[in-house]
Amino acid sequence: MISIVLPSFNRAHILPKAVESILRQTYKDFELIIVDDGSSDNTCEVVKDFNDDRIVYVHQENAGACVARNNGIDHARGEYIAFQDSDDVWHEDKLEKQLTTLRNTGADVVFCRMNRMSDGKNVGLVSDYFHEGFLSKEELPMSIGTQTLMGKSAVFKQEKFDPEMPRFQEFEMLVRVQRSFSIYCMEEPLADYHLQNDSISVKPASIEKAWKLMLKKHSDFFKVYNTSRERVARDIQLNAKSVSAFSQRMRLALFSLSISKSPKTLARFVKWFVL
Repeated sequence: MISIVLPSFNRAHILPKAVESILRQTYKDFELIIVDDGSSDNTCEVVKDFNDDRIVYVHQENAGACVARNNGIDHARGEYIAFQDSDDVWHEDKLEKQLTTLRNTGADVVFCRMNRMSDGKNVGLVSDYFHEGFLSKEELPMSIGTQTLMGKSAVFKQEKFDPEMPRFQEFEMLVRVQRSFSIYCMEEPLADYHLQNDSISVKPASIEKAWKLMLKKHSDFFKVYNTSRERVARDIQLNAKSVSAFSQRMRLALFSLSISKSPKTLARFVKWFVL
């Protein structure tokens, strides 16, 4: 059996699409653990309306998505665990294809690419720089969506999400996973990622804090991922480009320079934030 963990906070208006995409899966042997993170809307009633005995409803006091996911992991009874977000949609064969890949490759964790959706249109792929196959221990497990992850239950019960991380929680968790377990990439996109106005992905204030905490928690980060300074700086700069407030944009850009003082990073800084 596959245990699916889905945290939700005040998303009653969009939660049904995510749940329906799970109930439509071609693989049927699963439990869906919906962790209500202290919602003040009618999330409980929306969940009960589905009237499916595979759905487990768990309520907790508001504590954030990481705590909610960890709570779901604690309740999971399946041999495998997968994660879904309340605002995204799975393709109907996602579980079936990922389970087949797990069994055929012997991987501990698999993830797939996903479509980035805007106004109902596919505007690109997430995780498109990963290719079919196992990630090496030196390959940075960055920009992998939580909703694309599926793996052996023992992996996620050992390496849970860190509630202290204000962003990049799945990235930090996968850094720990990668030390002891194997991760496999499926090139096929099997999920649709819908960015909402209240998604954390559009809130840039915590980027610097998250990276500082990441580098504090993993003091050997740049030793293990010995080619990643430039990539980290580039990704921070890309995030900075979307920030409307000039002072915040410059702060992120300068922070990227502090991580990588390479000519490429400096050139982007001048091009994007000075000229």
